[in-house]
Amino acid sequence: MSSADIRFVGGNNIALKIPKYKYEETVHFYKEVLQLPYLGFKDGSHLFQHGPNNLWLDCMTHYAQQDVWLEVTTDHPEAAASYLKEHQVDRRDEVEVYENSQGYWISDPCGTIIRVNPRKVSE
Repeated sequence: MSSADIRFVGGNNIALKIPKYKYEETVHFYKEVLQLPYLGFKDGSHLFQHGPNNLWLDCMTHYAQQDVWLEVTTDHPEAAASYLKEHQVDRRDEVEVYENSQGYWISDPCGTIIRVNPRKVSE
């Protein structure tokens, strides 16, 4: 597969990693102030609809400041991994265990964490 066959598309998930001391206040902001559609508490996080995206609010016990994590999808995750390696993009799988998935973690040059997942048929 050539690098011309590798294509990335923005995924549906955005995660805000929020320090514990600001977590409840931040959940209140999205739920009560902005009144985004609340999708429930799933996988240990509060989940909101954010336009066509899912906004995950994750409580981080050992964080001093918030962080934003993004998702991209691709039809060929394994070929994309080779392509990214050729472009000196390091894997960052140590940031979070994500079991039973073909996806993996990378980061951009300024440190934004990005989840690379297989594209779902509906995308």
